[in-house]
Amino acid sequence: MMSSNSSNRPVWNQPESTYPQTGLKVFNSLTKSKVPFVPREGNNVSWYGCGPTVYDAAHMGHACSYVTFDIIRRIMEDYIGYDMSVVMNITDVDDKVILRARQKYLLKQYQDDASLSPEQVVGDVTAAFNEYVNKYFKDFVESRIGKKVATSEDWKEFVAAVDQGKDAAFVASDEKTPMHYNAASTAFWALSVARLHVSEGKARPDEMLTLTNSAEDVLSPWLDRQHGAEVTDQRIFRDLAAFWEKDFFEDMDALNVRRPHVLTRVSEFVDDIVRFVQRIIDNGYAYEVDGSVYFDVGAFDGKNDHFYAKLEPNSKGNSRLLADGEGSLTKEELNKRSLSDFALWKMSKPGEPRWPSPWGEGRPGWHIECSVMASEILGAQIDVHVGGIDLAFPHHDNELCQSEAHFENHQWVNYFMHAGHLNIEGLKMSKSLKNFITIKEALNKYSSRQIRTLFLLSQWNKPLFFDAKSMEEAIVIEKSLSNFFANTTALLREFRLRQSESDARRHTLAPELDLLEALKDAKSQVHSALLDSFDTPTAMRAIQEIVSRTNTYLQRGRDNIDLQIVQTVVEYVSRIMRVFGMSNEGSALGWGSSAASSDGQGAADRESILLPVARVLSDFRDVVRELALSGGDKQALLKLCDKIRDSDLPELGVIIDDHGDGRALVKIADPEEIRRDRERQEAEIAQRLLTKQLQAQKAEEKRQGRLAKGKQSPEEMFRTPEMLELYSAWDEHGIPTKDKAGEELTKNKVKKLAKEYDAQKKLHEKYLESLNA
Repeated sequence: MMSSNSSNRPVWNQPESTYPQTGLKVFNSLTKSKVPFVPREGNNVSWYGCGPTVYDAAHMGHACSYVTFDIIRRIMEDYIGYDMSVVMNITDVDDKVILRARQKYLLKQYQDDASLSPEQVVGDVTAAFNEYVNKYFKDFVESRIGKKVATSEDWKEFVAAVDQGKDAAFVASDEKTPMHYNAASTAFWALSVARLHVSEGKARPDEMLTLTNSAEDVLSPWLDRQHGAEVTDQRIFRDLAAFWEKDFFEDMDALNVRRPHVLTRVSEFVDDIVRFVQRIIDNGYAYEVDGSVYFDVGAFDGKNDHFYAKLEPNSKGNSRLLADGEGSLTKEELNKRSLSDFALWKMSKPGEPRWPSPWGEGRPGWHIECSVMASEILGAQIDVHVGGIDLAFPHHDNELCQSEAHFENHQWVNYFMHAGHLNIEGLKMSKSLKNFITIKEALNKYSSRQIRTLFLLSQWNKPLFFDAKSMEEAIVIEKSLSNFFANTTALLREFRLRQSESDARRHTLAPELDLLEALKDAKSQVHSALLDSFDTPTAMRAIQEIVSRTNTYLQRGRDNIDLQIVQTVVEYVSRIMRVFGMSNEGSALGWGSSAASSDGQGAADRESILLPVARVLSDFRDVVRELALSGGDKQALLKLCDKIRDSDLPELGVIIDDHGDGRALVKIADPEEIRRDRERQEAEIAQRLLTKQLQAQKAEEKRQGRLAKGKQSPEEMFRTPEMLELYSAWDEHGIPTKDKAGEELTKNKVKKLAKEYDAQKKLHEKYLESLNA
């Protein structure tokens, strides 16, 4: 049992079991330390993960959490061997879903309204714009320009007052200020163009569509305030959530994230939520106010040894986090008993989805959803609960207290694991800040395997930086593994084709024994790392080391290596890569085949695979035959060989690697990865060329500057009008000897002027040489 410490942390009870344990330790957010992992029921592990709130595209912050926990799940299932029961929810009822669905619907209705004149659209967007900037920049508008923004000139005055949005105090005033400023700026310039065209009588309907799209962030909230209460069709909310849920799983499939065993949706568990809330009321931990039900933190915290905010006790009473947890559609209720109390059930206002309950029509609060869905599937106590660190308080802390209030137990979750923040340009990636890269955007630039490599190289519960530098490291490591698999699988394929009887010579000598010992060490290091709270960075370093050792061994040449031992290494590295989700399920060696298509044909479709290669070889044969018949030279033939090696076959995923022994090694690779590598190499070459050109241009500009400076002869440099104001006498070379008042210059001053004279003399001589060049 873990007991409270001096900081008054809650008690955590170490689970006990007579079942043999694996030695796994995990970092538990409930203890802020690594503790032995002991499932409640033998080898069975119950796992609940917070799923997405489906109202927009998933971004790389989501990828960080879901890929990270996919890796951990795979280690537990495929490496350690736990029997997992994995549940994940979809939040399809939430303030964000409601607000986005209403705003999208109302904007579409507005844009489709043919009765609106250009003048009215411009007027509406102007009203929305003024309301937006006066709301979000209220304090700065009043202090910097002393009046509300009501005209274009007012906005321009404000923009100047905040230095085009770069004013330090302005930027630091709120983390969302830059986002709001960008939205306002985009809307203003679109509005300026539209106003001009309307005044000239040239406004077209498509321009009004451009205006409303550009001003969407400004116009949509304004339309919602005007007409949001009129939206009553609940299909509007369901359709938006269903669309983004489908999009989310497309992204997860592209990232090779395993689906949960059980998927739950809030909208499917509302009756269960109502019963769950009623039980909390009956236990004395919640109360009803005007059709809404609130959890009574004061009644819970300290009663019956209950503890509120187990995960983040220092965040108790944090008004900003508490308000964020209640949602943007939930205004602070005056009848709540305490600021810390939170909604279990919300009375539905006009324009919100609704379900019947003993307290009137309403909808579930955010936090209660996970408690109910997890408990309904996994029971009154759960082994593992996972999610992003940004959910720790108040969401996960509220989950814990309301579940323990319902079951009257003290440890609803035994192990809480939180993935670290994903940072971009030094800031937490966040959809609410519009500081994000969607998963689809990232996959347009990087492969799924490269992205997963990035996460494997980072400690799962620490912050992770997503930038060009960190991705470059991931790309290099993934590429080294790809090359390793391509080389070794090609050698093994060739070995199987050419395998002959024993030559009666011993092949397992010192180099082979060293490699086997290195493999043994790698296995030990990987095993220890994975049992040490899923330390994938250390495991990846061990994998890189055995790959490097094997590559060194392969340099002995194919006639001097034992490919049976090489295969043993490749099989192990391949296994660990499968455990990490880096390769296809069931693939024996390397990354596995990516040829299988969604219709289930793929590898079985011999024609689609072989025909493109056959065409390349047929074209090659035609040209070789023509060269032979026409007496073509050897250089033309070699050039043709280079073309099929460097261009034609790589486009089909075939790489011919020339070796010094005269025998080429044929390797199979993903054509898309080859294309990306080529584009990256071309980009690097182009960047180096550009850098070289810029350096040459800079050098030429510097040279021209020196030549221009050298146009003046040294004899005249101290006799310019400016110099005549300083000096009154000069020697035979034109170097000043007296100042304006006729006083002799000091020796140090004359010496300094002489140095300037000598420098100018050299410049002038080079200038004269350039004229004769």
